Amino acid sequence: GIYRRFDALNARHILYLQAELCILEKQLRVMEHKDKEKDKEGRLGYAVDYQRMLETQKSQGKEQLVLIRKMHRKLNEYNKALIQISVLHQLQPPDKFDLSDIQHFLESDVIEPGFLQGVDRHTWGTCDDTENHAPDLIGIHPRKKEDDFSHFISENAIHLFKCGLGRLTKGDRNLSKKVYYDSTVLKVTSWITCILASLLPIASILVLVNLQSLKTKLWVIAAFNILTSVCLSVLTDAKRSEAFAVTAAFAAVQVVFVGTDHETPVK
Repeated sequence: GIYRRFDALNARHILYLQAELCILEKQLRVMEHKDKEKDKEGRLGYAVDYQRMLETQKSQGKEQLVLIRKMHRKLNEYNKALIQISVLHQLQPPDKFDLSDIQHFLESDVIEPGFLQGVDRHTWGTCDDTENHAPDLIGIHPRKKEDDFSHFISENAIHLFKCGLGRLTKGDRNLSKKVYYDSTVLKVTSWITCILASLLPIASILVLVNLQSLKTKLWVIAAFNILTSVCLSVLTDAKRSEAFAVTAAFAAVQVVFVGTDHETPVK
């Protein structure tokens, strides 16, 4: 689902609660200051002996105890709101394809014309004006974030379907348009990644065995290391430490091969 986060309203909610807590805090400090200055009926001990305040809540300690309990409730509400806001801001914006699906669904034949008439009818935008949507939309169950290469292919493969491959697919009556699943594209990118991972070591060896100059071999090793590092960062979601470890191991294998290689090229 795609819904609004209501950033402005949530910010106001937090600020209102914060203002109320500031007022309660000031009132409590004023009350404690009065107890300290006059020490009327033993109220000075309230600041250091909470039990005394509880025991005298039916008489002179009731006002201060009521204020403290009100502060507890408001502070609990404020803390919960802060945690909720923190969780909400961890949710990512919806994928543009998912948002486009919502827009087409709301204008499809499945939905009666004029289904949404209220002020919320432009929350998700329209097919004619796709960017005119609420700025704080979030996806409750967004698409899985793949590597940069898969994400790029998934976004641009749609043009291949529009050029002719779309004839092989059927339209979705709920969305009133053809539907293409990115899982198919992700399988293709996975195959490409596996093939490149298998060919890179062999390609480096094939190049190195046909070189005689040690200096040239070292430059070739550096080039293949750069290529490997780029492939790891683009084709996979490997962390920096993992990419560094793989590149270092790949370089070590090439150096060992160069060290054990004969001076004469293989014929």
